[in-house]
Amino acid sequence: MINSYRTIVALSALTVAGTSIASPIDLTIDPAQSSLNMAINIDVGIANDTDSDSSSLSGNIEIELDDDGNPLNITLNDLVINIDDTMNFNWSFGFFGDADATMADGSVFYANPGVPTGPVPVMDGGFTFPETFVNLGGLLTVNYNILLVGSGTEFVDLASQGPQSSEFSGTINIIGDTITVTATLPLDSVQPLTDSSGNELGTATTTGTATIVAVGTIQTCPADLNGDGALNFFDVSAFLNAFAAMEPAADFNGDGTHNFFDVSAFLNAFTAGCP
Repeated sequence: MINSYRTIVALSALTVAGTSIASPIDLTIDPAQSSLNMAINIDVGIANDTDSDSSSLSGNIEIELDDDGNPLNITLNDLVINIDDTMNFNWSFGFFGDADATMADGSVFYANPGVPTGPVPVMDGGFTFPETFVNLGGLLTVNYNILLVGSGTEFVDLASQGPQSSEFSGTINIIGDTITVTATLPLDSVQPLTDSSGNELGTATTTGTATIVAVGTIQTCPADLNGDGALNFFDVSAFLNAFAAMEPAADFNGDGTHNFFDVSAFLNAFTAGCP
């Protein structure tokens, strides 16, 4: 046992600086709690009207935290939001006519894959990414019959608008190894409406807010006994104290006894680092 202690102390002397933990966390967007409320204004010069619709949301978010137990910073790695339902819009211009549209296969996705946004501070569980670049996806099919404009069917490819900047803000709640991120992502874009000959019919202004609730599991780090997000001397010290007191935390292999095998299991976990 003395040799085991000496091995641990020697190991701790090499790791006083510590090893920080910053592993990606995958979050799944919960459709039952996540939704998009979107309004589209159609302006054809002589008249304009606004209609709105809503849909549940699904998809995934990938983040990194500087400390899984008590985060002070958050980084956004990826964002894929699926608009689950086909959205329908109807506009009435009174004497001048009307129009309707459907938006199918809608999505909002991170515009810079592989390039993280942040980190930004986490304060009292809240965070704000002031500028997050996203792309819209989906096809808006517009049918119209408008006096002095004409009638027909036109298609608006939302992806053709290119990236747009949006604030992404929310809160983090961690209970045990479960993390819940609740966030909002405002959407605002202006797209010209043109006919098949390239003649401009007007503009479509899209505004909305995606409200997102995403849940994931934090990968645990068994050797981080003091839970500070780093592997260093303090974890070794915590193990030594727990081992000397024969506390459950030092029964590292879970066999109900405190012996060399627990020391060996702790050493293996410590040297392996954390995910």
